[in-house]
Amino acid sequence: MSADAMFRAELIRPVHELLAGHAARQPDRIAFKDARRSLTWAELDRRTARVAGHLVGLGLARGASAAIYLPNRVEAVESRLAVARASAVGVPLDPHRTDAELGHLLDDCTARLVITGAGQLPQVRRVLAQRPGIAVVLVGEPAELDAVLAGRDAADDSLPRYETLAATWSLRDPPRDDLGLDEPAWLLYTTGTTGKPKGVVSTQRAALWATASCNAPLLGLSERDRVLAPMPLFHTLAHNICVLGVLAVGSSTYITDELAADEVLRTAREEDSTFLVGSPALYHHMVERTRTGRFAPLGLRVCMVAGSPCPPSLHEAFRSRFGVALLDSYGSSETCGAITTNLPDGPYVPGSCGRALPGVTLRLTDPRTGAEAGAGEEGEVWVSSPALMLGYHGRPEATEAVLWDGWYRTGDLARRDARGYLTVTGRLKEVIVRGGENVHPAEVERVLLQVPGVGDAAVGAKPHPTLGEVPVAYLVPGPDGLDVEAVLATCRDELPPLKRPEEVHAIDEVPRDPAGKIARQRLSGLTGRLLWQRSHGPSGRARYGSAAELGLADAEHPLLAAVIERPDTDEVTFTGRFVSGVDGPGLSRSDDGRTVVPGVVLLDLALHAAGHLGCGRLQEFAAVRPLVLPAAGGVQVQVTVGAADALGLRAVTVHTRRDSGASGASGPPWVRQASGTAATAGAPPRWQPDVWPPAGAWWVPADEVFGDHGAFGATGAPSALHGVWRRDDELFVEVRVPEGTPEQGNRFGVHPALLEAVARAELWAGLGGAWDPTGSTAHRRGAPGLWRGVTLHAARASVLRARLTAAADGTLGVTAVDAAGTPVLTVDSVRFGAQFPAVLQTASATP
Repeated sequence: MSADAMFRAELIRPVHELLAGHAARQPDRIAFKDARRSLTWAELDRRTARVAGHLVGLGLARGASAAIYLPNRVEAVESRLAVARASAVGVPLDPHRTDAELGHLLDDCTARLVITGAGQLPQVRRVLAQRPGIAVVLVGEPAELDAVLAGRDAADDSLPRYETLAATWSLRDPPRDDLGLDEPAWLLYTTGTTGKPKGVVSTQRAALWATASCNAPLLGLSERDRVLAPMPLFHTLAHNICVLGVLAVGSSTYITDELAADEVLRTAREEDSTFLVGSPALYHHMVERTRTGRFAPLGLRVCMVAGSPCPPSLHEAFRSRFGVALLDSYGSSETCGAITTNLPDGPYVPGSCGRALPGVTLRLTDPRTGAEAGAGEEGEVWVSSPALMLGYHGRPEATEAVLWDGWYRTGDLARRDARGYLTVTGRLKEVIVRGGENVHPAEVERVLLQVPGVGDAAVGAKPHPTLGEVPVAYLVPGPDGLDVEAVLATCRDELPPLKRPEEVHAIDEVPRDPAGKIARQRLSGLTGRLLWQRSHGPSGRARYGSAAELGLADAEHPLLAAVIERPDTDEVTFTGRFVSGVDGPGLSRSDDGRTVVPGVVLLDLALHAAGHLGCGRLQEFAAVRPLVLPAAGGVQVQVTVGAADALGLRAVTVHTRRDSGASGASGPPWVRQASGTAATAGAPPRWQPDVWPPAGAWWVPADEVFGDHGAFGATGAPSALHGVWRRDDELFVEVRVPEGTPEQGNRFGVHPALLEAVARAELWAGLGGAWDPTGSTAHRRGAPGLWRGVTLHAARASVLRARLTAAADGTLGVTAVDAAGTPVLTVDSVRFGAQFPAVLQTASATP
């Protein structure tokens, strides 16, 4: 069958016509659903028409921009369809932008209206204070909105509420429903990894074209499918498949903002999902979470990969575990989605992102001369497609630089085999120039991903005094650990000397942007462990410095390098090194101008070391002094777990000392930072919530809890915080390892970012009374100083849902589960101790 015969032209229709068609044919079928609500096709048709009319009445002119600043929820889909029915331009934005980023994007797209949620309202109000004239529509359940608006300015209380607009017809303004297929309909921003994000303007025809040419006829997307959408809806692939693809064919979508593998697996099973769009990291974690124990099969038939292709080992493991192939594809915002894709019944070519979609023409050209590259030769990818963007909003020069005579210059480098299968080798702007020779990071990464024990890999550049720059490898160890000697041997066998990494680091997760692409600009700032570094002795031969070559075992922890097991006793000592400038959530903070390692980091080190000897509980753990890092040099760390006494208890100590500063020098004396007692783990907690947030709990705005507490406390809400709720004398807190950071809970017992967020004094200050806006209560509590009964029930959680309670003696208790409700952590009591500048000054002066 020819491409023309397969093309589904009837799917390219205006939004309002597609909605009306489904409302007539399948009015009661669920269209979109999340954890809060579901909408049938008939309801979606009515509600989007009502909202569109009200948006017209609020002054949203034809062709004006309306920003949609919402997390993944049904209203994030509904509002972008309503904006199209108002014949305006919908602008979905990442709801985790900073104030400065949000202000820039609103200015850039010349937004005239913002549709936002209760959780985002305080930030939107701050940003709009300097931008009068932008209207706001507020999304949220009544209880949610009442909580955030309580005690606020009357102007906030008078904001139009989205649910009111969706439930009532405008008496004056009907929906326009006259947006042409080739007029601007949506503006999606690029990830901005090489500069400020650019707004990509697309039409209804372009955004629906991939579904008509590929998603429906080749991938089989139909009204029978149940799509699971954990990808952010502001991302191009999610926008074009999980929203517009579903709209075109009439299938059902479950929307979730959970990227945790446990939650995705649970939802896929409960919803009997058939179609999933996810990142390589998600699929990797799905395999890991089901590696042991019983596992009920899923009904998935299509699993599309967003971002970079999955390594061959993940393809094999996923197909073996779930019985379905991962479909790598290649696309961009500028092409309104996919350019190439693999097919469910097609051959698997390792590393390839498939063949061009029907109707798409590709050229591979020499970036210097523009000459065509031959079969198997590398060249820049040029694309000719009916789905090309109209251009970058307000950037004619940038548009002219990439759109030329019907072709889009992607800036990507690739090779194409004789059968047409494309393999992306890198980006023009990411090439590492080593001594005048080009090294493509993606080429080195493909070799590294072949090594057993490498879960994920990224390659970045490091400045070099004579060569200009050299490649450096950042590896995520698999569940069974990583053999650095196997990595080096594979590189020697597969890569020429100029392409071999000069350093190998172990990290916990490769940083990626929302599209799933490697964020290379963040690699050099990652917190990790140096596994190997090429060095040269007097003979000029390379020397190796792995733990194994020194007769030590790998510590299997992101912040510890090796473990020393003593032959004559069951004591163990873990070693590591901290340096100033540690870059990772919860791993360091600035206090009064000094870099301080929070006590929760030492607590995690102690739990990890004790767990090595089968002790999953710290009976007691006390921080003796703050760990202040010097401005230059580093601090050596040793965590020792002593021999068991008659009761099975073991002493745990954490010692540090500054670097000696000279080769062979004995160094300053060791200083005890913390100590405690370890025992075997206790029983799991009784508290395991059936629903989240728990019944009867009300939402608490973060800005009521956190504020600027000066030099004695941290400023602002922790980045890991996702929500706070209260029920009488209980607090419920959800914290997540922030997206885009060098860790998602993969190798920490409990990531310090999660512990640090739960143990913030500002949170505890509100138990038993109202929060003190001056922060004086938080000052008195200070930092966690004494922990009792700390039990780790499960490791590597990326999400914690915690219940916080206060005892009469002033101590505080924690019980935490992960996103699936599995017990993770129990803390019988935490006692806070003041940490004043004088204490930090004394600790800073310690040798």
